[in-house]
Amino acid sequence: MIALLRRSIAQARYVLIGSAVLLTGFQLVIVGQAAEIQRSQSFGRIAELLPGFLQRGLGSRAMLLATFKGTVAFGYFHPVVCLLVAVVAMYFTTEPAHEVEAGLVDLELARSLPRWRLLARSLTLSHLAAIGGIVLMALGTSLGGALFDTAGMDMPEFSLRGRLLVNLLGVASCFGAFALLVASLSKRWATAFTTGALTAVVTYLVDFLSIGWRPMRVLNWLSPFHYYPALSVIAGDAPVARNVAILFAAAAAFAAAAFWQFQRRDL
Repeated sequence: MIALLRRSIAQARYVLIGSAVLLTGFQLVIVGQAAEIQRSQSFGRIAELLPGFLQRGLGSRAMLLATFKGTVAFGYFHPVVCLLVAVVAMYFTTEPAHEVEAGLVDLELARSLPRWRLLARSLTLSHLAAIGGIVLMALGTSLGGALFDTAGMDMPEFSLRGRLLVNLLGVASCFGAFALLVASLSKRWATAFTTGALTAVVTYLVDFLSIGWRPMRVLNWLSPFHYYPALSVIAGDAPVARNVAILFAAAAAFAAAAFWQFQRRDL
């Protein structure tokens, strides 16, 4: 198992390093931008630039984006950040499809190795990568606060950051487990990874469009991003525990289906 973990980490080292730099740097940029806007007292003009459909769909919560606190917190639910964390999680959980395609699974299972360990390895690394990513995001925010001298500004509290990041981890866990199920059904890594990535993009768009397009709200409950209502979390009226429980329950269901399918699959 240790050898499998080391091999997977070595193979994904450039993905991990690149995503770590991007997630940390993004938070630094967000804090720096928010601090500059705060010093120039320009948040009032930003409120005027918000699209009309967002103001209608989000109501008073839309104004949270036009504050220092809301702008810094936006770094935790920006589409680039949400999709990157989900895609990195899916990168690891689609690795079994690569091993099947390359024929490596024959060498691995030639030893006295239960099949479930291959999936457990990928699922473990997926969660570790997601946890590492959100820890670096929190670190980036703290470093940004010190670097850009935000003392006296309304920096998001640690408890708020924690709620947002745990919710984001739930989203990543759900997508990672879903990609694991797709990988357990696929013979090619490109098919599994592309399916997972496109699913993340489409479900994000469904949740985003549902803000201002009422018919789309019929489908948005299917999107994991629906259970990450970041602005409601910032406002303090989101059922965070319920949403996180739904995301991890869905992840557990996807993972169980993946283990069952891979165990009975003809490799």
